[in-house]
Amino acid sequence: MRRAEYRMDDAEALRLLAEGDYGFLATADANNQPYVVPVNYAWDDGYLIIHSAPEGHKIENLRQNERVCFAVCAEHEVVPDRANTRFRSVIAFGRAELVEGMAQKRVLLEKLMQRLAPGRPFPCSEEELSRTAVISVKVEHLAGKRNEGR
Repeated sequence: MRRAEYRMDDAEALRLLAEGDYGFLATADANNQPYVVPVNYAWDDGYLIIHSAPEGHKIENLRQNERVCFAVCAEHEVVPDRANTRFRSVIAFGRAELVEGMAQKRVLLEKLMQRLAPGRPFPCSEEELSRTAVISVKVEHLAGKRNEGR
């Protein structure tokens, strides 16, 4: 990170990931063409949990290249009189896995549901579960950044 004063310690970065529920998943195909998509997520002990349709650009990329990057910006505010921006953000790097087992998919989707809609039942039938992709991202490295906008 170029500006050390913006660096967030790992504990604060992990808290930001745990508190969030919306971020941007970056994938790349076999030719390293990047693709970024907004997603809901849950943080679970070193892993991001993301759900998806079972087909599409993101899933094709993950089948070709498991390396991903994930970004969360928890807050931001432009400070016009200072030509600056207040923000807190985290970028995480890791490896994605398409979860295949139905039991594991259900467990992870239940965790995602509890993060996005606490206390609500998980309404997914076995048929719906079979038509849902679950992506588990093992975070290997992260970098948090914040600016007070001064």
